[in-house]
Amino acid sequence: MLVALRAGGGSPVRRWVAALAFLGVASAGCNDRSRPTVPVFGNLTVLSDPSGAEIAVDGEILGQTTPATLEGIPAGTRLLELAYVPGPAEIFLWADNVTVPEESVDTVDAALEGGCGQNCPFLMDQGRIRCRSTGRGDTCATVFYDGVPALQWPDASGGEYGAGGRLLLAGMIEGGAQDGDTIAVQVYDLAWVGRSPMRQVSTGRRKVMELEYWGSGRYSGESLVGLEVKQTILAVDSAGIEDVLFIHYEVKNVSDDERYRRLYSWVPEGGYSYRSLYIGFGLDADIGSSEDDLGTYDLDLDLAFMYDAHFQDPELGEFAERPALVGLVNVEAPAGATERRYTMWRRRDDWDDDDRHDFGWRILAGRLSAGDPIEDHPAEEVGHQGTQADDYRITRTYGPLRLTPGETISLTVALILAEPVAGTYTPGTLVPPGDPTSSSRQILDVAGDLRALAALVPELWDRYRP
Repeated sequence: MLVALRAGGGSPVRRWVAALAFLGVASAGCNDRSRPTVPVFGNLTVLSDPSGAEIAVDGEILGQTTPATLEGIPAGTRLLELAYVPGPAEIFLWADNVTVPEESVDTVDAALEGGCGQNCPFLMDQGRIRCRSTGRGDTCATVFYDGVPALQWPDASGGEYGAGGRLLLAGMIEGGAQDGDTIAVQVYDLAWVGRSPMRQVSTGRRKVMELEYWGSGRYSGESLVGLEVKQTILAVDSAGIEDVLFIHYEVKNVSDDERYRRLYSWVPEGGYSYRSLYIGFGLDADIGSSEDDLGTYDLDLDLAFMYDAHFQDPELGEFAERPALVGLVNVEAPAGATERRYTMWRRRDDWDDDDRHDFGWRILAGRLSAGDPIEDHPAEEVGHQGTQADDYRITRTYGPLRLTPGETISLTVALILAEPVAGTYTPGTLVPPGDPTSSSRQILDVAGDLRALAALVPELWDRYRP
């Protein structure tokens, strides 16, 4: 349950459904007999983002939607509930006690939260990459879909190549009671909450999916707080680009937004700043079976990629002996970033949202220490590269950045897939990742087509960007 929906007690969803069943029944507040005189009424202007939300006061649905001015509301403390249902898969809610002034007008400007839970229907399938996403920023993520394939290639009957993708951030908070705390979001944190309905637009051979979400701040201790993300996913069904999925992020510090602070009251007036902030896209790419993968980097192409260690996986059907490689390519780095880091970690190294944040920051910043469960690579740009087949997550991050209230940083990455080059490997034989600083590794030959596609990605983004 969302933090914002705890106000008033019980579940707003249940209360809203109950209210629908008894539409037209006056609330207890309208029959208040404690006053010795005639009840005093006031007016309340209700705004919401997104707009179009149904309005209920003290459990009674009024038949009006935001924006609206409610007239003749009994003065005093009232439970105001808003619900916006743009479709069968999404619901956005807000609930709080508000004060209705006597014989005057007050205004409530509410930021709704919600979206879809599991089994979200949002599918990007314009090219050959089939990627399922949620309104909370879970991109190409299967763990949230009750086993529904989330990253398939080259079509719906093809193999499955992913378990989860997510915008990753790690930094240190400045301001308020959490000053000096470190936060580090991982691929499977419930760190984000939906802020608006998913928008999908198809134009010709191009398809764009847009969504917005907030850092949920679900804990008042160490937690991601005060950030708004606008995410755009782009795919094009055209020769040369059908194996590319672009993901663009705009991350804004909204910790000084009064609507945000009303939901998360521990955020101090004026908001937070972040320092030593690193940002990137993290991917849990499973090449068929998840336990037998490896990953490495091509530093010259700004490419991180994962592959089946032995290039043989019966779960991939006709691609069992030619499983695709899955890569992340930088397209546009955030302005002001002076460092880039390539790193990967095992499933057992995932960090919890309320624990091991310092370790998470060191992973994303590429500054692993002697006591960490994975080793730092001697190359400055490389954090960790595994050498034993396992279930890995991989990312490329940029920093260190500073993000103050009202400021925005942006990042664009591309997810790409390609078959291994025939004749450069033997199915069933291990292909080691080698030293990522070396340009004469077998894996670079095997990944020749992936690397050629990576080299084209910046030009393709310039051509097809929204």
